[in-house]
Amino acid sequence: MLWATVFSIVVLCLVQGYDGQTVDSGRLPDNTEPRSYALRVEPNLEPENASFSGSVDITIAVMTATSTITLNSKGLVLHDIRVTDENTDRDISVSSWSYAEDREQVVISMDGHVLANRRYTIRIKFEGILRDDGTGFYKSGYETDSDGKKWIAATQFQTTQARSTFPCYDEPNFRTPFNISIKVKENEIALSNMPVIDTIHVDEILANGSVEYHSRKWVHFEQTPCMSTSSVAFFVGEFEKFDNTRLSEINVYSHLGRLYQIEYMTKEAPDILRVMENYTGIPYSMPELNLLAMPILGLRQVENNWGLTTYREKTIFVDMKTNSRAIMSAKRAVGHAVATQWFGNLVTPVQWDFAWLNKGLATYLEYFATATLEPEWRLEHFFIVDQQRPALDDDKNQMRPLSAPAIMPGDADYYTADRLSGQKAAAIMMMLNDWVGEETFKKSINMYLTHNQYTSVKPEKLWNAFDNALFDLTKSGLNGHSVRTVMNTWTEQAGYPVVNVIKKDKSLVLTQQRFLSGFTESNDTSKWFIRLSYTTNKEKNFDTKSAPTVWLNPSVNETVIPVDDDVEWYIFNIQSTGFYRVNYTEDNWLSLIKQFNDSPKEIHILNRAQLIDDSFSLAKAGLLNYKIPMSFTQYLEKEDDIIPWFSAMDSLNYVLNRMRRCRNALPDVKIVVSNLASTAFKMFNKLVAEQKSPQYPINVGWNTFATWASKLDEYIIYRRTTVPEYFRRWKNGEEIPADIKDAAFCVGARQSQVSGSLDKLLHLYNTTKTYSERASVINALPCADIQTLLTYLTLIMEDKCPIEPSDYEDFFNALSSTSNGITAMNFFLGKYFTELVQNVKNGRNIATTIFSILATKVSTESEIENIMEMAFRSNTPVEYRNALVSVYQREIEDNVKWYDNGSPEAIWEYINPLSKGLALDPSQQYTTPQSTSEDDSSASSRLHNYAIILQILALSVSVKLLVNII
Repeated sequence: MLWATVFSIVVLCLVQGYDGQTVDSGRLPDNTEPRSYALRVEPNLEPENASFSGSVDITIAVMTATSTITLNSKGLVLHDIRVTDENTDRDISVSSWSYAEDREQVVISMDGHVLANRRYTIRIKFEGILRDDGTGFYKSGYETDSDGKKWIAATQFQTTQARSTFPCYDEPNFRTPFNISIKVKENEIALSNMPVIDTIHVDEILANGSVEYHSRKWVHFEQTPCMSTSSVAFFVGEFEKFDNTRLSEINVYSHLGRLYQIEYMTKEAPDILRVMENYTGIPYSMPELNLLAMPILGLRQVENNWGLTTYREKTIFVDMKTNSRAIMSAKRAVGHAVATQWFGNLVTPVQWDFAWLNKGLATYLEYFATATLEPEWRLEHFFIVDQQRPALDDDKNQMRPLSAPAIMPGDADYYTADRLSGQKAAAIMMMLNDWVGEETFKKSINMYLTHNQYTSVKPEKLWNAFDNALFDLTKSGLNGHSVRTVMNTWTEQAGYPVVNVIKKDKSLVLTQQRFLSGFTESNDTSKWFIRLSYTTNKEKNFDTKSAPTVWLNPSVNETVIPVDDDVEWYIFNIQSTGFYRVNYTEDNWLSLIKQFNDSPKEIHILNRAQLIDDSFSLAKAGLLNYKIPMSFTQYLEKEDDIIPWFSAMDSLNYVLNRMRRCRNALPDVKIVVSNLASTAFKMFNKLVAEQKSPQYPINVGWNTFATWASKLDEYIIYRRTTVPEYFRRWKNGEEIPADIKDAAFCVGARQSQVSGSLDKLLHLYNTTKTYSERASVINALPCADIQTLLTYLTLIMEDKCPIEPSDYEDFFNALSSTSNGITAMNFFLGKYFTELVQNVKNGRNIATTIFSILATKVSTESEIENIMEMAFRSNTPVEYRNALVSVYQREIEDNVKWYDNGSPEAIWEYINPLSKGLALDPSQQYTTPQSTSEDDSSASSRLHNYAIILQILALSVSVKLLVNII
């Protein structure tokens, strides 16, 4: 009883804190507000003393009389703080200032009071160190062909990092104009949000007393519009602007030796800007937009600031050797950056709790607005693959709603960096567009921006714009409800629904519940407003504008719609525009499978992909027998479109990884999946050969499925594909198509023990200037044997790994795509975890990245034992142990339940007959899996024990949290 009582109290406290009622938010007091900033910064890029100094004048308005002024400040040395009355020009005596480090604040105390309804200026001098973690004001270096290493400095202030560069009101609701000045060397340029208004050359007095005349310059920029501190940006370095002959407000910069690789984006960016202006109906609000290609960037691939956007070079560099997917990604990255000039800068969320407002709209337009420039790229279809389907991974109990309170300052970074929240927000924007129509959607966006530009808003401002637009066009809301009421069910509740459809005589009975993966038992009663579109085998109407629809209401348990008694099958969620899954009775699933096998093209491409993805996900959650999704794969030999194949590939990869624990069944599963992969490759290889001009979706499919086949089975890749021939040609000095290099290089990596193939690949990685070639090498390395991969990982400990640290995350993610890579990472982390965390530069980040990847990938008993043992070592930092509780506990429990529910047996029953005759390699022997063998039952028992241990650990962590709260 005592433990139950304590646990209940813990849950209550956590819930109250989660709702923002009892936990201190770390927000600034509301007794003063900023009105303007004058910011002067002097960076020193010399590596032995990489630092900065400066001063800031903040004009404030006093709302209520106070003797203290609180600002945000983090890691800075402050001095010479003055407070001056603007009306009288008299100083207010400052008695002291103190730091509240846990709140990232500085409190300025005065002998008297500053009075309400008056303005004052706070003058502060500050000093700081240029960071090397890609946040705040940070430094980075790059090698040149002739002048050795060069240093640059740039800012990354989202979400709460401006305070690490200058003291300020570092919350998004405070929007003010900025006057920014940067002091740099004569050979350096300085860029900021606004154009340069003046440059003043100054002398520099050196430490020995000598003078260097005109060796420095103050670069002064025009005053910015009202903006939040997170939008402030500046850059210092020896960069050059690409000489663009087109008249445009867009300037693209890089360092001198790489200007040719930004030519493509220089030509494309102005068109993207015009598209966004046309879509939103709002002209671009700044005098210019500077795009910078950075050798190294911070935590993100792109940093989107108002008027100044920085990219990693590999994100936007394009040349003749860049593959199709990288070119598409580069253009989308520019599209996203341009969209954020409106969503996130022109209009800002009032709190980081609502960061999804920026990211969701910008991501949506990144695809759907940019698609108007490249209709043949089918970006609206790739949106389903890249954004909607990954967002549907938000199917765990512990996931947060989109609008969830940030409790402490550091938590704010979680929201913007959280990939899933941006994807989910974009997905519900696509759904809302389908519900209201394109015309209303665009009008709503225009009203939202027009009425709220240069301000910070809550989500209701967006929903109000939709309500007004709907009223103007239709005189009604959404099914009699306001858009706010409807959409709050999607933004203020975690997860998403699964709609259950049951046919009873001449009716379809519809119900909904929250979808949770992993056989989760839950008392969650969440319900959503859902507009369901549907069709049957009689109409086969897959037009989203004319297909019949029905609304599900959260207050109604069942919704019934009439259908003909002789309807053979029915499909809900036409073209997969809705953010939900759909489950049917077995009869309907079997009828759909028959339709797929007989005439799949009578079903829309996106619904073919949707049915594959939904059926596998429902089976993964224990809501459907695996024979249904596995049966869908039979038709794939007739499928010549990339989108359904993506759904099949991702789903089958999950099955294959889980089945690694079933040693007897794994060969059968692998041979069937490998044959499907080779079928996909041959399909797209044929389409590539037949195309008269480059078609990016076909080329992306060729790249993707050739690589998939190459990583799965060496025997099949040699017997069933032409990939090895491409590698032979490349190794002999012939240039091969960029879109086949991932797969061809995988063949080379498999030959790691012979003929120097791997050395040749690593030489390419170290010498090529084409980032997609570097990526092709990284993606191919997991094809090497375990010992080779372990050798490379071990070299991280000596800072001698052939992969550069800036590519570590890509390398680790690539390793997770093969069983050899997973095994190597698991062994490496288990053996070197303590030393890695304590002694290696950025070792904690490396360990965290690998740990988070393994949490979703480990499957075998030995892998789980290894990571469990590592987590419970006495010298393991507490944050990793807590991460095990919050993340890995669920993965272990899901693993146990997946096996206990009979998933392996269901898969093997379907796979085994298909595998006969497919095992081309006579050396492979296949036997019936013993699902109840001593090994498997023992492993399952051990997994159950681990889950119990983790639950106990979770409770102990919660108790510690309770103690801290009390």
